[in-house]
Amino acid sequence: MQARFLTLFSSSKGNAAYIKYGRDEILIDCGVSAAMIERALRSVGSSLANISALFITHEHGDHIRGLPVICRKVGMPVFAPVNSCAYLEPSVANAKSRLHPLVSLQPVELFDTVVCPIKTPHDSLDSCGFRIKAGDEKLGYFTDIGHLSENILRGLSGCRRVVIESNHDIEMLKRGSYPAALKRRILGENGHLSNDACSKLLPHLAEHGTESVALAHLSEENNRPLVALAAAFSALDSAGVLALTAEREPVADIFGQDPVISPAASMKVQVAPTCGAIEL
Repeated sequence: MQARFLTLFSSSKGNAAYIKYGRDEILIDCGVSAAMIERALRSVGSSLANISALFITHEHGDHIRGLPVICRKVGMPVFAPVNSCAYLEPSVANAKSRLHPLVSLQPVELFDTVVCPIKTPHDSLDSCGFRIKAGDEKLGYFTDIGHLSENILRGLSGCRRVVIESNHDIEMLKRGSYPAALKRRILGENGHLSNDACSKLLPHLAEHGTESVALAHLSEENNRPLVALAAAFSALDSAGVLALTAEREPVADIFGQDPVISPAASMKVQVAPTCGAIEL
């Protein structure tokens, strides 16, 4: 049995992902309205009523917008980084009994999955990504990360499927209309991961067993899907890894170039859309 692993929403406007394995159905973040999340879950054969646990990466609005309504309607436990819990408590009905603090590297055991939070560098009260064990498979989910810490790299090692931030093209951001202070924040050690930083990570992931990646949390103003994909494909090509599209076609079919085919590894790479489910 293989886990289902899908992104439902991915952008600065709102984020959510869904994992199903065995008796567990997990929602990661709820950064759009409860109604939108319910529609997205129904489109993939589930519902908020089926969710066995909600995991929050951090307390910024594009990750928790739907939390108050979801918690009024559905009684699943909510897990959030320990230093975000006080901020989130007013949004979680019956918070004393159902809001559970996450401590980095201390796993949460559900029925059939184990979710390990890993602290991430971001300018929030607290922040984490997740390494999820579903049977014999490991999954990784890391967005809103200013840089790749040693623990993040360890957490991603061995994950067969990974959602990873590829937020901005550095030059587009520098030339763009954002205020200087916001540009410094995004580019800082506790900001967001650039296309360059993400693409340099991908050969390392392939070397350590990753077969499928979704590039997530793309900036609508400072990035484009094809720009992020081009950076990813170039890095994989240079490392001798065969990059595949979502349809598992070689990159040459898009860019008209002969891919460098290595028997060692191939990787499916796709962009998590702003709105709409994709399965890794």
